[in-house]
Amino acid sequence: MGGFHKSKGIVIELTALLDVIMIMLFWVMLNVQDNSEQTKAEAQQQVAEAQQELENVRSETDAEIARIWQKAEDINREAAANQQALLGYEQGMLVTLSIKYDTDGMLYVSDYQDQLGKASMDSEKDIYDIIVSSIEKAGLKQDDVILCALVYDSENSLYKHVTKVKKAVEDVRGVYGSLYCTYIDTSK
Repeated sequence: MGGFHKSKGIVIELTALLDVIMIMLFWVMLNVQDNSEQTKAEAQQQVAEAQQELENVRSETDAEIARIWQKAEDINREAAANQQALLGYEQGMLVTLSIKYDTDGMLYVSDYQDQLGKASMDSEKDIYDIIVSSIEKAGLKQDDVILCALVYDSENSLYKHVTKVKKAVEDVRGVYGSLYCTYIDTSK
């Protein structure tokens, strides 16, 4: 009977040991599961951050590409407008401002074919208005490149008249940003 008792005690000790091993195994499995979920959450967050960073880089790149294309289009548009103005200049298309004295000083505005208008030299506003209305009459728009020449004889033209016309041209340039005017003194 003693032998049975001894082996029965061993069974009880093994069962208790198996219980402890099972509890430890269960605890390790829970720990592994918690760690894997935490690791999975961290990985998802890192992926989301990487995607956001990629999206930021992509939108910045797209914006930069759009800006570069816009700049290239602007350069092409400006070059085409300048080329058009130069071709027109070669064909005589030039807005000419001439100060002449018959009795009083008058400003005559003409293009390559016709006289577009004339104004007294008394008022800078009248000079400005006749230049603007002449440009409109010539069919030119605010974004066109416009070449003009102020022709005067400094020996016969009054300095104040030349100064008024130059000031009016500067004011017109405020409206027609691509107006380029040269000053030609025929006395020299």
